[in-house]
Amino acid sequence: MSQPTVTVCPTLANPEAFDNVAELRQELHRANDNVLQLTDQLHETRYVLQGVSESLARVVFAHMQGKHDDVKSLLDNLVAKHVKVVQQPQGGIH
Repeated sequence: MSQPTVTVCPTLANPEAFDNVAELRQELHRANDNVLQLTDQLHETRYVLQGVSESLARVVFAHMQGKHDDVKSLLDNLVAKHVKVVQQPQGGIH
């Protein structure tokens, strides 16, 4: 259904490889840029995860309470807002 998630780590600098302050400053700028980019990605991931968790919680609670019409309605709403069926060239659906 889905492929494994691969996370690429940022390049790390060898502190022993620097000979002067200019090289250190350049590497610090690169490292700061990496930190900002990773922080932005983390924020976006947490935002998406929170939304998914809240949607799933509503479905689970409705199921636990035996509100099957609500479960169907919640799932239909999720499908309408977030699911797009695309035919794959091999004949499958993604």
